[in-house]
Formats: sequence, C-alpha cells, structure tokens
Amino acid sequence: MKRIIKEQVKGQVKEQVSRILPRIEQSVNAQLEAEVLTRSSHSSRTSYAVAAELKKILIKKMEGNKPIQRSDEQMNLYKALVDAYEADKTILDSYGETVILKRRRDDDDDQDEGPSAGSDRRSKRRREGKEPESASAPLETATRSVGRSTTGSKSQQVSASESAFAEEPVQTTS
Repeated sequence: MKRIIKEQVKGQVKEQVSRILPRIEQSVNAQLEAEVLTRSSHSSRTSYAVAAELKKILIKKMEGNKPIQRSDEQMNLYKALVDAYEADKTILDSYGETVILKRRRDDDDDQDEGPSAGSDRRSKRRREGKEPESASAPLETATRSVGRSTTGSKSQQVSASESAFAEEPVQTTS
C-alpha cells in the first residue's frame, strides 16, 4: 500500500515539476535579462563619467606642469582636451541619468576582418606621424557645437550635434 502511494506521489511530483520547470526557467531568464540590461546601461554611464573625470585629472596635471614655451600643436591639443572635458561635463550635468551615450571602439568593428585589420593601420600611421588631419577636424567641430548649444534650457532635447559627438568613435592607442 505504501509503495503504491509512493509511486503515485512520485508520478504526480514529476508531472507538476515538468509543468512548473519551464515557468521557473522563463522567470529566471527574464530576471537575468533585466539585471544584465541594468548593469550594462549603468556601466556605460559610469564609463562616460569616468572618462570625464580622467580628462579633468589630465587637465590639472597639464596645468601644474606649464613649461615656459609650448608648441602650437601642444596648445591645440590642450584646448581640444579642455573643450572635450567641458562638453562631457555639460552633458553629464544637463542630462544626468536620463541619457545613455554610446561609445564605439575602432577594434569592435574590425573583429571580423582579422588581426591585421584597420585599427592596426591607424595606430601605425599615428606612430609614424602620418595620421590624416581630417580625423581630428570632426572632433573640434562637434565640441564647438556642443558648447554653443548649452546656452538654451536644460530641458531641451539632445541636438544633432550632441548626438554626433556622443556616438563618435573613441580612438584607443593600444
């Protein structure tokens, strides 16, 4: 009698488990997806804030080590760094947690092309001093546009120039 009851209970438990298990799996997957989305969106905001903070530190170091004579190229790079920092600060102050800025890396696009793809060529040109001047021109234009557009109200929509600046690829020297 006990064996029969045990077998019936086991059969019912197996049946219920087979019904409940897919529901549990769906629930866990949904929670995991939500957590991954939350963490990934938080990390992009955090990395953008960290980039702004690193620019600020670099500016302070550069201001602390002012040499008597600076070349025009160094002055232009310093001004571009300050403009980029001001733009980052304005965006973060104005929009805070409501905007997620996407930043691409050159090597993300080159993964399918193999190890000797485009980013290596760009870094080689940079080392040899043959980087085309057009690569720096869009950055300056975008930072100036961002600076002008901040005179409006803080509740205005992100302008096209700010969007272009936000999605500009980040050049890494690795």
